[in-house]
Amino acid sequence: MQNTVIRYNCVGCGICCKGRLIPLTLIEAEQWLARGHDVAVVLEAFNELTWPADSRQYAHGAGRSVAVNSDDSSIRVIAVFVANALDQCPNLRADNLCGIYEERPLVCRIYPMETNPFIEMSGDNKICPPESWGSGDILCTDGVANPELQALVNQSRQADIVDAATKIAVCAQLGIKVASWKENAFAVYFPERLTLIEAIRRSKEVVVDDWAEGWTVRVDDPQLRGHLIAHNVPLASSDAADYIFHRL
Repeated sequence: MQNTVIRYNCVGCGICCKGRLIPLTLIEAEQWLARGHDVAVVLEAFNELTWPADSRQYAHGAGRSVAVNSDDSSIRVIAVFVANALDQCPNLRADNLCGIYEERPLVCRIYPMETNPFIEMSGDNKICPPESWGSGDILCTDGVANPELQALVNQSRQADIVDAATKIAVCAQLGIKVASWKENAFAVYFPERLTLIEAIRRSKEVVVDDWAEGWTVRVDDPQLRGHLIAHNVPLASSDAADYIFHRL
């Protein structure tokens, strides 16, 4: 049986450094902020209504999330700290090369390979130009990354697990407790840089009171709202004064 091999060669076009939010580990977020750049926060919530509790998807999500709220209103929330590169990465040089190449985030080292085990690796799903594909190093074989790349993927996934509770505590300190519902939308916050730096520092030094209570979910779809209400998921209003709500 012939294996499916994907070869990739970065051509230095810089397109992957523009028009996106770049996921960061907690340490990478601190480094990004220290360079004077902005970090946004994406909040997603889910529970057994999203996936069965015994599914691989639920286990993956549970590992990188925190259970919040009490009793029958319990949900799990994932906080993703992301570098703001919606215009372009602030470290992208005029020649389209990376200005912090040796210190670039894990996801940049991993790209275009996926860190999500449920997304199939395919060049058709990437924005890299055609000449990037078919030559260069072997990226993956039958969807499995080469050993060096897989080690980075594993490191990224482990950081998601280790950082999960601290990131939720940071969000609680910032007073941001409205999440989107996973696979329905994104709730994206843009905290002031120095405020976020201080919240991260404090989350490592003091216990945040009531950080796991008072979380709500924003859903604009009437049918989904009704479904979540019927299962005691606490919902937020559709007002979004302090965050961007992007429906999928």
